[in-house]
Amino acid sequence: MTVSQSIISWLKMFSATDYWNIKTVNTDIQPAEASSYSLVKEPTINRKIYVSGKEVRTEHYTLMARLDSQNNTDRIDNNAWGELLEQWVAEQNREKKFPVVENATVNSVSVTTPFYLGNATDSKDSIYQLTIAINYMKG
Repeated sequence: MTVSQSIISWLKMFSATDYWNIKTVNTDIQPAEASSYSLVKEPTINRKIYVSGKEVRTEHYTLMARLDSQNNTDRIDNNAWGELLEQWVAEQNREKKFPVVENATVNSVSVTTPFYLGNATDSKDSIYQLTIAINYMKG
């Protein structure tokens, strides 16, 4: 299982009772239909390699959500959901409930770019984004 797949599995545990659950998250490409999600790996890795061969890595992944945004009520609901997701990530980090990454020990997970409207499309939906950083040790 890749790091991306580990994060996707972890994100599916998020359940915002008043809003909606993340059921399917695609990898790298955002589907065209509303209420769809994708996780895109950012092209930067911060790494520190020790003499022992162990390596500490910080990778960034952007969660993209195509959500209905035709009216103000939709956009308010979307932002409320995004804030709940940010709080959930922070809570998981405090409680050390991390994604399970094969052959690695996760040290932390955090939101580095808060939930925001990234792209208003020509249709009745918009693409919202949130960036998650995962720090883990390999080796």
